[in-house]
This record gives sequence, C-alpha cells and structure tokens, in this order.
Amino acid sequence: MAVTSMWPIKGRVDQVINYARNPEKTVEAVHQDLASLHTIDGVVEYAANEMKTEKRMYVTCLNCTEENAAQQFMETKRLWSRISGREKATGRVCYHGYQSFKEGEVTAEIAHEIGVRLAERLWGNEYEVVVATHCNTNHYHNHFVLNPVSLVDGHKFFNSPMDYQAMREESDRLCLEYRISVIEEPSGRGRNYGEYLAEKNGKPTNRGLIRRDIDRAIKVSMTEREFYRQLEIMGYDIKLYGESGRPLKHPGLRPPGAKGFFRFHKLGGDGYSLDEIRERIAANYHRRNPFPEEEQTEAKKYREQNRPKTKATGLHALYLRYCYELHIIQKFPASVKRVSFFMREDLIHLDRLDAQTRFLGENKIESIDDLNSFRTEAEDKLISLSNMRNLLRNELKRVTRAVDTEGIQRVKGRIAEVSEEMRKIRKQVRLCDGIEERSVSMADELQRLSEEPAREEEKNNEQLFRGRCGASRPHEPRGS
Repeated sequence: MAVTSMWPIKGRVDQVINYARNPEKTVEAVHQDLASLHTIDGVVEYAANEMKTEKRMYVTCLNCTEENAAQQFMETKRLWSRISGREKATGRVCYHGYQSFKEGEVTAEIAHEIGVRLAERLWGNEYEVVVATHCNTNHYHNHFVLNPVSLVDGHKFFNSPMDYQAMREESDRLCLEYRISVIEEPSGRGRNYGEYLAEKNGKPTNRGLIRRDIDRAIKVSMTEREFYRQLEIMGYDIKLYGESGRPLKHPGLRPPGAKGFFRFHKLGGDGYSLDEIRERIAANYHRRNPFPEEEQTEAKKYREQNRPKTKATGLHALYLRYCYELHIIQKFPASVKRVSFFMREDLIHLDRLDAQTRFLGENKIESIDDLNSFRTEAEDKLISLSNMRNLLRNELKRVTRAVDTEGIQRVKGRIAEVSEEMRKIRKQVRLCDGIEERSVSMADELQRLSEEPAREEEKNNEQLFRGRCGASRPHEPRGS
C-alpha cells in the first residue's frame, strides 16, 4: 500500500533538494517528524559532507545531475523566462512530493525502484526530477523534488486535481506490479500527510475537532433538522443548498472563524457522511441531556518544578493567559469552561505554542521591542557564523588537497559545531517571527472572549426586561 501527495514550495529549491537527498536519511535510521515538511520552514538545510556523500544511496536524478540539481532547476527557469519575455522567474520554485509505503511491505531497494519508475512515467520526458528514498523511519518512503518548468517547451506544471489523480493511479498500478496492496476505497479524503500523522500521533486537528462537535450534536438530536440546529448553536454555518436553491451534491459546514467550508464526506473516519449521520441520528431512541460535556483528558503539564515564583508581564503574560484559556495551564480546581473554536484550533500547534512560551520566559522577553532586539542580535550572529563556516570550508579544501587526515577530521568537526549552532539560532529567529505574528491575533481573541460575558449579560437583561414589560401589559397592542 502506498500513500502519495504533492505540494508547492516557494522558498529555496536547494534546501528542498538537500533535504530529500540527505545521506543521513537515505542511509541511516534517524527519526524525524515529517508533519513539518508541508511548509518550507520545515525543510532542514543539510551542509555537504564529503565522507557521507561517498556512502549515499537511493538517490536518482532524472534529466539533471545530483551535484548540480538546484542550479540546473534555476537555469531552466531562467532560460524559459528569457524566451517567454519575462524579466525573471517567479512563483513556485519546485514541487515536493512523497510516496510512502506500509511498514514491512517493501525493502529500500524496491521502494526506490518503484519511486524512480513512477517519476519516469509521470515526468521523465519533460521535467527535471530528484528521487530520494528515506530509510530513517519504520516505513520506507520516496521524496520527489520536481522542477515545475518543462525542459522541452517551458510549460509549467501546476499539480491540478487531474495530475494528482494520475500520480495516485500510476502509483497503484506499480504497487500491483510489485504485488503490494493498494487502497481500493480510499478513506479520509481531504487530509494532507501532516494531518494524517498528527491524528496518528494523537494530536488534535481541525477535522478532528469538527468530528467531535458532530458527535456531540448527534447525541442530543432526534431529527436531522435538530442536528443542524445544534451545530448552529455551536457557531457553525451549514451549507446544504446552492445559489439556485437546489440541494448540493456535497454539503458542508464551516466552523466559526474559518474561511471555507468542510465537506461532510471529507472529514475523515467512518460515520461522518450525511447518510451515515442520518443513520446515527435514527439510532437515538431517547433524548440525552443537551450538550453533553466533552471528555476531559488530562492536560499535558508544561511546568517546571522548584522555580521561584515571579509575576509574568508583557508578551510572557499574554502567552500564559492564552495557555490558560486553552486549558494547557490549569488552575485548581480545573475550569470546565468550553474552549472556543478559535482557540481550539491552536491546540493543533500545541508544541509550537509551548516552545514560544518557554522561549519568552527563558530569555525574559516582555515586549515587542525586546523581541525585535533579540532577533536582530540573533541575525547578526547568523551572519558571523555563516562567514566563519565559509572560511572553514575553504580550509577543508586545503587540508583535503594536502591529504591531512587529522586536519580533515578537525575541520569537519568544527564545521559540524558551527552548523549546529546556526541551526539553534535559526530556530530562535523562527520563534521570534512566530511570536510576533501570533501575539496580535492572541490579544484580539482574548479581548473578544473577555467581552462575551458582558454582551451575553446585556442580551439576557434586555430579554428579561421585554418579557416583564409584555407580562404587565398583556392587552396593549404592538407598536403603541
């Protein structure tokens, strides 16, 4: 059984290629979370290592060379940009895809062979492609890095639904040729690989939160109409009919704050298509108490023991308040207040939120000015370390030509130390960027949540006042 996907990259093509052909992943079993690969921030730059390169396996390039694949990608883009009259190549620098096999079904050799044949059949006649097989997880998987500009005519590859369908069908045909199982009726449509891995590891996702709300609405509903009403009470928009008034073939629902609708049949799992939901509602023989409380799972503790208690201020206080509203941090007794969908969505990025909170506390950052100052210093360090690494790489070339074995090992060790330090600083810079972006939305959301009780109380008082006025004057005509 093989699972496939493909997504565009708008950053640097060399980082994607270096990640795909990383010898530590194509040879050795080094575990890493693949959920982050769906953004360019998650693609890790690999510093070239000559000794590891000699051991490299399971990397094949079509219509390009492994050593100069990134340069050839960009040269092709620039060539056809000049021919077409455009000043420079813009937009998607490449496409990054994968083909993942079920654990135990294939060997590394077979997985790579299938990946190469898949790339040859789909893109081999027109596009430059890098195919790399990673062996660092319990299941072998191929990575594809595709130049979106054709060598033949300069036409661009856009990965349309038809292109992806062709990729999946061709992958299934190859699996059948190699007597590997295929998914006859794929389930969980609409989920990307990162979402699949998150759910597999027990992490919350948008679709997971929606399915949970649907379960709660079904429990208290006796009819389909009542089911929709319960979802609307939760803040959902239901789309059952088109602009013409005709029933939609694929109805959907939209959580509060979401930009688009989620189709029922693409929520993943069993029991969430409209037909299945109707069957579940029909199985309710008696009405339950409305809005049964969600099962309270034990919150993950993010506290450090035996630390002196200090009052948090500024950005750190904002993050702590946000963590409290998300039930990441709990007072005693724990609050049973239902978390808003806006904030429940941030549970998906729980690890990132935790890292940002710890970063603020450890570095005593209390304002945006402190954050910008820290980021500026970190960026200056990166420039200095990058210059140092370039000097060390030049030194490595000299000692290599001199066949100085001890010198080679010493310089390589120093390069590895500098690269590791740069990796840590880059992570800090990304944390700064994420904090600056998230802090604005956090403040707005907390302000909205703090105003909700007052608005609700005002609404209730108004309804109570109207009710009393109506009771005291039962015979007074309306509008008088």
